[in-house]
Amino acid sequence: MLIAPLFLLGLLGLALPWWLHRLETQITERELFSTTRFLEPSKKRIHVQRKLRYLVLMALRMAFLAFLVFAFARPVLFKKPEVKVVGDDNVHHVLMIDTSFSMHEGSKLNDAREHAVQILANMKSGDVASLYAASSTLTTLVDQSSADEVRKQLPAVAADNGRLDLGAMVAALNGLLKNSKANVVLHVISDFQLTGQAVRFADMIPDVVNGRAVTLDIQQLGAKTPANYMVESVVVENRASVIASVRVFNGEIAAGAKKAGLSINGSAVQTLDVPASSSGLATVTFKNVMFAEGYNKVDIRLSPADTLADDDVRYTVFDNSPPAPVLLLTPDTKSLGVTYLTAALSTAPRGYAVEAKTIKDFDTRVLQRYPWLIIEDLGAVTPALAAALTDYVHGGGSVFAALGQRSNTLTTVPVLGLAVAAPTPVKDQATALISQIDSSHPALNDSSGWNTVNVRVYKVVPAAEDRILIAQNRNTPVLIERNIGAGHFVLFTSSLDNSASDLPVKPVFVSFMAELAQYLSNEKLLVKEQTADSYLQLTQSGGGSGQVEDPNGKKLLSLQGTTQAQEVLLNLTGYYRVFTPSGEVLVAVNPDRRESDLSPMSAKTLQDWQTSVAGAATAGAVAVDTALASKPSKDANEIEIWRFFLLGMAALVLAESLLGNRYLNFKTGTF
Repeated sequence: MLIAPLFLLGLLGLALPWWLHRLETQITERELFSTTRFLEPSKKRIHVQRKLRYLVLMALRMAFLAFLVFAFARPVLFKKPEVKVVGDDNVHHVLMIDTSFSMHEGSKLNDAREHAVQILANMKSGDVASLYAASSTLTTLVDQSSADEVRKQLPAVAADNGRLDLGAMVAALNGLLKNSKANVVLHVISDFQLTGQAVRFADMIPDVVNGRAVTLDIQQLGAKTPANYMVESVVVENRASVIASVRVFNGEIAAGAKKAGLSINGSAVQTLDVPASSSGLATVTFKNVMFAEGYNKVDIRLSPADTLADDDVRYTVFDNSPPAPVLLLTPDTKSLGVTYLTAALSTAPRGYAVEAKTIKDFDTRVLQRYPWLIIEDLGAVTPALAAALTDYVHGGGSVFAALGQRSNTLTTVPVLGLAVAAPTPVKDQATALISQIDSSHPALNDSSGWNTVNVRVYKVVPAAEDRILIAQNRNTPVLIERNIGAGHFVLFTSSLDNSASDLPVKPVFVSFMAELAQYLSNEKLLVKEQTADSYLQLTQSGGGSGQVEDPNGKKLLSLQGTTQAQEVLLNLTGYYRVFTPSGEVLVAVNPDRRESDLSPMSAKTLQDWQTSVAGAATAGAVAVDTALASKPSKDANEIEIWRFFLLGMAALVLAESLLGNRYLNFKTGTF
């Protein structure tokens, strides 16, 4: 197969050496002589057509050109994977062992291995087997090998912290089995949780493999469904109380059956009885709890442990940091805008302490102390401060700025350089309602009530790189964002002192400022509570994305990886430490709560599944299309042989040079 077959047109160039070898240069012989006085001037060399000569040399040159053409055409050979050869009567046994979180319960995993051993023992001569671990992802442990090879790998099968979705498992399996040439028997060894059933039943039906029958063999584990306790949620209230919700599946909570223990940063604090509940849900409240400053590890653990002990504990992160300082640059520290901003930020869930500084007296050298800042009125910004703000944003800082009364004289917006005109007259205020909101933006996806806000804006013409977050119409932006270097600049095209906008007195202002503060300070980028087998998004800012340390203290990123935006798989439960340019953050990881519900799929559902798979296999049993069978498999190993043509070209150049020197040297007479 050729990757670039059009280069074969270069084979037309093989005619060039053939034509050149029909020409010969006529050269007079040279004779040594004592003087040239009596010699006539030499004649010019003349090219005349002759019969082909030096055929070996011509063949070398033509071969060189042919090798060159084929090297550019990039021929590829396909070598199929080495698998055990099977015939029409052989069976491919596919062992799919559930390794999701629920398999930690009791002896399920050991029982699964025993089921697998029995299946392997019943295999016939010539059959092959594959072994897969099924959880959040499908992992290949052994691919089409003998029973003995699969048996050796069974001790390595271990339960993890993921969740099994049977529909996703079958979808992944379809791609792995498409090259199987035998009759496939799919052995699924699992506890078959009801929560693992696909939303669409059809998603659990595997594709027909090469027109051959697919048989589903269900090996269900756990004949009994035990009652399973779990800590469902943990909430810190008023920085002094911890409220834990305890749930039991397949049972009731009896009085005195369980105790809940609270630990803060690894130290036991309180232990309380879980109250009785016939509904299976109870609440435990720990009062007068003292937290350390900064991030706290809050653990709630149930005792005594049940047969699935890994969900008897819940990991939670509580941030007890003091209010974060926020720099507010303003023409007047006693303005209404300062009052509104201070009140809104102080009541935010995180809590922010506004440090108001007058623009004319501000020392730009302290800008780098703040991860983000607010400018009440861009019209009061001096050229020196505008230059410092530009460098600040390029370096990873973020700015939220507004156009106040002092912006009336502006023709361009500082830092952004956008053209600006006078605000909408008061008489047109009735048409100044907001009509467009980009609710997908992190600073706007949780706030509502913008449609009641009246705004008289400065007419700013956005650039192509600007993102319009809020607008009155397509030509009248209210809130604009631009990414500059590693930082953000968010512009509000009106005032924050209630003179041209009633936003500061609307309820939406408080939630908007809280979300905007989280976004500009990068606090919203890291979700502090995650589910096992999810991905932690590390966004590059300020020259680096940070290092990640798992619950065992192992660093997960290389030195180069700490400077790149990337995703980190959270496959362990506990606390991950994330070191970012703005500080250290804790992320708590817990298993998916659906894995704690051990209720199995009904026997009828499992029977219907087997029947549907058998029916699909019968309906789809057709002869394999020979045209498709002749095509190289995508999974076949590609061998690019164009490099061998390059080696051949080097050998041909050497041979041509040696042979050409022998044939074409000048004939010299004797003295």
